[in-house]
Amino acid sequence: MAEKYLLFSLEDEKSKRLGEVISNPTCKKIANLLAEKELSEGDISKELGLPLNTIDYNIKKLLEAEIVEKAKAHFWSVKGKKIPIYKIANKLIVISPKKSNIHSKLKGIVPVALVSGVISCLIAWYYKTQALVSYAAQKTLETYETSAPAASTASEFIQTAMHNEWVFFILGSLVAIISFLVWNWKKL
Repeated sequence: MAEKYLLFSLEDEKSKRLGEVISNPTCKKIANLLAEKELSEGDISKELGLPLNTIDYNIKKLLEAEIVEKAKAHFWSVKGKKIPIYKIANKLIVISPKKSNIHSKLKGIVPVALVSGVISCLIAWYYKTQALVSYAAQKTLETYETSAPAASTASEFIQTAMHNEWVFFILGSLVAIISFLVWNWKKL
């Protein structure tokens, strides 16, 4: 899926090209014309009364700056050459003072998520071992007290005896991380 925005950093070379395109009067005329309808270079030349090589040069600049894009439709010339049709790119332009990188934004959250995951695994392991110890103690008592077979299997006992504190810890960690992201959304 194509992005619906163009992100430019002031330090980026693309922002320089964008500035050149926006300040060029011919590029502005072409962009305004393409905002109304999709046209080929020859049609743009006829509509604006400009030479074809000027249109070709400015279309290339507009394509580099991603202000204009080729339409899916095209037509064939009399000589059998494929003639592209151009349209204005329906994208928002965002100019940022510095590059915004999702990795740098999530760098502070990843350690918290990892620590939460490790602690959750330790809690789950602790309660599983407690359940096994409790099951073994119960089996030992049953063996000495009665000779009747145990009513439940080991897996059923572990499931009933094991507490789900680790699940609540994971859920609490996720709520904390999501709250942090929502709270700091503008800063990220």
